[in-house]
Amino acid sequence: MGRKNIAWDGISFDIPSEFEVSGIDKSFIQLDNGEHPCAEIRWYDSGKTYKEQNYFRQLAKKIEAASGIKIESSVLPSTWKKPLERFHSTAFYWQSDLSTGRGVMFYCAKSSNVMLIQFIGKGGEQLDCAATTLFESIKFYNTEEYTPWRIYDMEVKLPASYKLDTFEFKPGRFKIGLCNENESISLYRISPADTILKERTLGEFSQEFFEDDIKRLNLSIAELQFDTGSTCMFGQEKKPSAAKLTMSKFSSKRRPFGQIEARYTKQANRIQAVLICSRTAIPEDRMQNIFENYTIVR
Repeated sequence: MGRKNIAWDGISFDIPSEFEVSGIDKSFIQLDNGEHPCAEIRWYDSGKTYKEQNYFRQLAKKIEAASGIKIESSVLPSTWKKPLERFHSTAFYWQSDLSTGRGVMFYCAKSSNVMLIQFIGKGGEQLDCAATTLFESIKFYNTEEYTPWRIYDMEVKLPASYKLDTFEFKPGRFKIGLCNENESISLYRISPADTILKERTLGEFSQEFFEDDIKRLNLSIAELQFDTGSTCMFGQEKKPSAAKLTMSKFSSKRRPFGQIEARYTKQANRIQAVLICSRTAIPEDRMQNIFENYTIVR
């Protein structure tokens, strides 16, 4: 059975290749098996102190208040014991008029994260395999230098200082926005590229797509590189005014320096684009370094 990797908001794990992400939020992922939702994954920062039974009771009360479903602790299934032996685990189950579920809450002392994972339905070999695969491969990146992001067909690796800010997954248009104290990075995946670029160039599309950002950041340099306009870049011809630079020091929302680059990936039939907004001048190789770690997974 094939598998694929998901990396989102500080964690990563493998799931069977036929499973798909059907719901997503900060610190939350829902999976389905092609027919209906079959798993939910949530993770929390536990803080400096963690008491297993107290935390489990608190989570159970939240779930019961939100859904009316009563959560009961249970014995850890035998197939889960070995892959979860590195964590402090509490198994649970629930039953409603429409469905049943079982899951586990476990604590990672190294990252100070608590995971709550539940599998919906009667289980069987498919869910048991998915659970074992997930538990064996799950990893936290709180203490790592770099954090991977791999969702749908977008994959990127960035320094761990960049945290999830915004995201949008619409048909034909994906966007992930991350930021740290000085800089924000917006990653775009747009498709199908051959249709979008059938009657216009990459530069024309980029000027339309980023029209508001180009005006807001006063980007005035447009440059095409490589063959057939496969890369389009927008930069700043003039430095931001002294007033803008001064305001940026007082507000984390103000980022007067900007740069945009869009690339047409013919093989994947995608347009990849990156927008950088920064409170400090952007190094010449900054965009190149991002694109070296930003790919489309086929």
